[in-house]
Amino acid sequence: MAHRKYEFQIDGQAWKWLYKSLRKRGLHGLCNYDEQTVTICSTMRGIDRFDTEIHEALHALQGYASEEHVAEVATTLAKILWELGYRLPGEHDA
Repeated sequence: MAHRKYEFQIDGQAWKWLYKSLRKRGLHGLCNYDEQTVTICSTMRGIDRFDTEIHEALHALQGYASEEHVAEVATTLAKILWELGYRLPGEHDA
């Protein structure tokens, strides 16, 4: 999934959603409010990527929320949805 790009409306604003390697920076994801960009590490797979996607979306939607709140909500949602079978096409339990 390296270097894929999307654009979403988040709170009435156009946000770019990117996938690229963030390993050198030691990050799973990054939400940049100034550039209205979410970046997800392209090397992540499975529930870890799913959790990170939800996590960064929550940051974009609720910039005022604490890191602890975002992490707890994202992980809880990821686990529930994963258990319900949400996956990308071709993805298995990972």
